[in-house]
Amino acid sequence: MSSSAKITIHAGHKRFPVSRNLYGLFFEEINRSGDGGLYAELIRNRSFEDTLIPERCHVDGCTLHTPAGWSAPFEHSDLIPGWELFCPDGTDAEMALDESKPLNSANPMSLRIDIVNAAGGPVAVTNNGFWGIPVQAGCRYELSFFARKSLEFDGVLEITLKDTSQSYVYLMQKVQIDSSEWQKYELLIESNSTDPNAILIISAKGEGTFWLEFVSLFPKDTFKGRKNGLRTDLINMLQGLSPRFLRFPGGCFVEGFSIETAYRWKKTVGDPTERISHWTLWNYRTTNGLGFHEYLQMAEDMEMELMFVVNCGLTCQGRPGELVSMDELEEWVQDMLDAVEYANGPVTSKWGAMRAENGHPEPFGLKYIEIGNENFGPEYNVRYKVFYDALKSAYPDIITIWNTHWEVGTETKGLPVEIVDEHFYADNEFYQLYHDMYDHYDRSGPKIYVGEYAMTVNNQNGTLQGALSEAAFMVGMERNQDIVVMSSYAPLFANTHHTVWEPNLIYFDGTRTYGTPSYYVQKMFGQNRGDVVVDCQVETECFLPEIHGGLGVSLSQLGQVEGISVISGKDTLLQLDELTSNSLSCEVTEDALWIGKASWQTYEVKLNVTTGEAGFKLRFLDRHKKGNEQNYFLWELDPDGESRLVRIVGWSRVKLAPNAKVDFSPGKTRQLHIVVESKRIRCFIDGQLIHEHAYGAIPFMTAVTTLDESANELIVKLVNPSPFDIYTELEIKGAAMERIVGEQCILTADEPDAFNSMEQPVRVLPVSLPLELDGSLYNVPARAVVILKIKL
Repeated sequence: MSSSAKITIHAGHKRFPVSRNLYGLFFEEINRSGDGGLYAELIRNRSFEDTLIPERCHVDGCTLHTPAGWSAPFEHSDLIPGWELFCPDGTDAEMALDESKPLNSANPMSLRIDIVNAAGGPVAVTNNGFWGIPVQAGCRYELSFFARKSLEFDGVLEITLKDTSQSYVYLMQKVQIDSSEWQKYELLIESNSTDPNAILIISAKGEGTFWLEFVSLFPKDTFKGRKNGLRTDLINMLQGLSPRFLRFPGGCFVEGFSIETAYRWKKTVGDPTERISHWTLWNYRTTNGLGFHEYLQMAEDMEMELMFVVNCGLTCQGRPGELVSMDELEEWVQDMLDAVEYANGPVTSKWGAMRAENGHPEPFGLKYIEIGNENFGPEYNVRYKVFYDALKSAYPDIITIWNTHWEVGTETKGLPVEIVDEHFYADNEFYQLYHDMYDHYDRSGPKIYVGEYAMTVNNQNGTLQGALSEAAFMVGMERNQDIVVMSSYAPLFANTHHTVWEPNLIYFDGTRTYGTPSYYVQKMFGQNRGDVVVDCQVETECFLPEIHGGLGVSLSQLGQVEGISVISGKDTLLQLDELTSNSLSCEVTEDALWIGKASWQTYEVKLNVTTGEAGFKLRFLDRHKKGNEQNYFLWELDPDGESRLVRIVGWSRVKLAPNAKVDFSPGKTRQLHIVVESKRIRCFIDGQLIHEHAYGAIPFMTAVTTLDESANELIVKLVNPSPFDIYTELEIKGAAMERIVGEQCILTADEPDAFNSMEQPVRVLPVSLPLELDGSLYNVPARAVVILKIKL
């Protein structure tokens, strides 16, 4: 089947310049993105700290319990993860963690190997890295470790790399341990074979005791050959995106789930052997080998601008978390100021001097500071202002970014804001329906940074359909580059052996990597930018979104509801004099009461509500789904009289109507009345219309056009998520053209659920072809992202 559309491009009508920093990278230590991924260290649990339990936490079975009451997996079936003891028959030996004589205060643990009887042959400890140590024939590796020994041990260690069966030796070298005190040993070794799953073996024939600490193995060939460096193949994938900035190091990783697990940059700089590791809320311990300095160096090497996310005294509010009291906040503010000085200060300053000692005398040029991550509410607002004032007083040229997580749009509570960071994780319909979200934003407010976004519902593998829906949303961002100035997909990386969030942009294991269809959309958009946005109108068929659902009220607010009725036409769907957790047609789920049926479509609901200290929130058109799949409209009434109408889809929130001021002071009874029609909703208080919203429609195709002035060509981005070929008339006004010629790049596949994998890494891949039309008609294939570069 096919459809038709028309695109009218006004080549001479320049709207505004493109934002040079629209597309960037957001890196977070999640899914083993750093340790076991971008950070090129090949030894897992190199400092023997992976089983250390975070302060004030406890482990019950395989579950970690935090001080604030959150629980998460703590699954370590291995006594010492990554390490095993090998004892031939006839030998007697043990290995154990030892904290009796630490290497330094940052590294409390070492590995103790006691060999009681070596008559049966060498005793060995082995490490298989992050699901295998990848080695290549002819490549060199830098091995280092600290060791000490007991007096009776002869001190001879044999270092080998072998295959998993230990049948083949890829390299072998002996080391003599001479002292009972810690000494560092460094070897430059070369593998004689290729194996993605080699193991490191450290063996001894003599009896006695020796200790190991900070065992490290790096490929010599890191990105730009840097010590303590990065995986070249993964950096190459990032460079293909033509990114303009780096947001680091998170994410929820920055917040942590407790004060002790919050990110503190000073623990991540200097000699890697003196850095303090910490447990992350993504269920593993990070070495912090990929630290503050390495992020700065990575951005400089890739010619990206820098955005550092600082903890503003709040841990993750969604876990739940903890907060730093206002009278203890000064240390955290100073931490931020010191980070700026480290990145930008002169070598004569304290932290600038440390940067120079770490190998970089020249300033890095940190440009952006994001104050917090996904923080919200009064506790965030008051802390934001403290951080903002301190930063602007000391470094007025630094650009600040404010979180609007669970706020909406450009609302800033009267605080000084330059850029707001918005995050969207939602379903296919959300991105297509709200592709025009930014068309309606306040142009007099702050600029927008879409810091995290991805289609997450029913998109575990990162499908073509997910990429198409994201592309439709990205068209909306590009169309509004006067206010949307930055964006970054999230998450960026995932190790296929440890994936806690999906989908991700790039997947990898020890030797291989591939990009999802979303990766190629990001690449297509990032590499085809133009200089100015030009006027472009799209005429296309549309279809209506699915709108249906029952009601929902927080369990804590049930006592405020004095009566509720729901009617549809002449039918009464629900009539209750009071609302309790035992009411008919109701179901308790987590902290809310689901009311009615998720299949309801058009209805009217009336309820009498006694206002309370926390205001009142009413869900409607609620599909009665949890977590990532939640989908409902929300009427929020604050006790200060602010009324908001928003929609929640997954972990995304969109504003549906202007905020309103109402009299909703505590102690009064108000009648709330919602009318749900086939194409709109209306909200009333005591008969007065407060909010009105028309659903809108989902277009078959979206488009945006920019002009590349130096190449004298139009760059037309077309997104067709529909199952139909769309025969599109291209009308180009304001340009003298005899024919439409240039280039075309097309991303599509035979089915919407097509995805890439290790076995089929390029199943969904863009194809570039010459463009030459006989007339003005261009066929946009079904389920396709197309970029046309038309010569003027």
